Formats: sequence, C-alpha cells, structure tokens
Amino acid sequence: MNLIKVKGIVIKETTYKENDKIITILTDKLGKISCIARGAKRTNSPILANSQYLVYSEFVLYKSKKFYYINTGEVINTFYNLRIDFDKLNLIFELTKIINNVTDENQDTTKILQLFLNTIYVIEKQSKDINIVIATFKIKLFDILGFAPRTTVCANCNKPLENSNVYYDYVSNRFLCENCTNEDKRRYIKISQATLIAIRYIIAADIKKVFSFELKNISDFKLFGQVFADAMTSGI
Repeated sequence: MNLIKVKGIVIKETTYKENDKIITILTDKLGKISCIARGAKRTNSPILANSQYLVYSEFVLYKSKKFYYINTGEVINTFYNLRIDFDKLNLIFELTKIINNVTDENQDTTKILQLFLNTIYVIEKQSKDINIVIATFKIKLFDILGFAPRTTVCANCNKPLENSNVYYDYVSNRFLCENCTNEDKRRYIKISQATLIAIRYIIAADIKKVFSFELKNISDFKLFGQVFADAMTSGI
C-alpha cells in the first residue's frame, strides 16, 4: 500500500454509511480530492477532528482503484473561532461553495489553497473589513483561474481607463470607457478609479500580500466582487 502525505483543508463533508464520511479536501499536492474517512463519526475516532469542515491537517492517505482513504491525520489548525461564529461561517461556506463549483477533482489547486488559507486567517484575525476580504478573495480566485479582465485600457477602443468613467460589462467580462457603452445600462456597473486601482493591485499581487491595500469607499468594490464572481460562476 503506497502512502501519500499531503496538507489540506476540508471544504465539504457528507455522511457515508453509519460511521463514515466522504470529505472533500483542498490539498497542496493532489488538488481537490474526495476522500473516504472510515469511522470518522465515532467519538473515539483518531480522525474525528481531521474530517470536520474547515479543519486544516496533514494527512497520510492511501488510494484504492477508485477512492482515496485517510490512514492518519495530524491537525494543523481547527479554525475553531471561525467555526463557532455563525455569521463568519456562513461567509466562509459561500467561499467553499464557489471553490467546489469552479474546481475539478485532481486539478492543480495549490494557489487556490494558499489563497483560501490566507483569506480565513485574515477573517479570523479581524484585521480588515469583511466585505473587502470576501470581494478580494473572489477577484483573486478568478484571476488565478485565468478570468481576470484587462484593467488598463478600454476593451473596445484601447484608450486608457484613467481618462474617463469606467464601466464593467459583466456579460462580456470587460472594462469599458463611457463612450464604448451602449444604451442598455443594465449590463454595466460603474467603477470608481479607487476600485479600479484596487482591482489592479489584487490581480498583480502575490497571494501572501493580496490583502495589503486600503480602500475608503468600499461600496462599488463590494458590488464588483459579487457581480464578477456571479458572472464567472455562471459561465463555468
């Protein structure tokens, strides 16, 4: 039996048989995997903690023809304070739902794991406005997946976006100047220059530094993060 050591965080758990679970783990080496945790529902199980939602562990796995199984696990971080905070847990559940929707089994998710861990560390520390954190996560996630739009020039006329009002066309995932929008304004949201600068920073930044910016007016930044994520999720 070949044993595989990985680090990963549980982003979904499902009851399987009487005492077992099927857990989805976002790992550093194998991507997103589904794994059978035998006996994980028993109170004396050595992998009871490792198989719970949002627990980050070092796992030793083995694989049969079809499934991964947990052999042993060592907890790195339970993020306990987050898991008992209902409001924060709901927000994080939204993020794991997005991750599950936009990633495939065994796809390389190393950067996504780094981003997700960084995000929940920031939420746990309460060091930034939660709305900025959530929007930043969404923007960087879809940048990692290759869906970031151009942010320096209008996608239609190539004029610099600094010189005009800026609009995000969520139907075609493009930034446009005001002159290049059409009469149907329902497909656009207006973006301030401060928000555009923040979006540029997030796209260019290393994952470890992605939250290292300040933004005073967050209303359209929050709106962009939600609209952008919704548009990308519906298109995948």
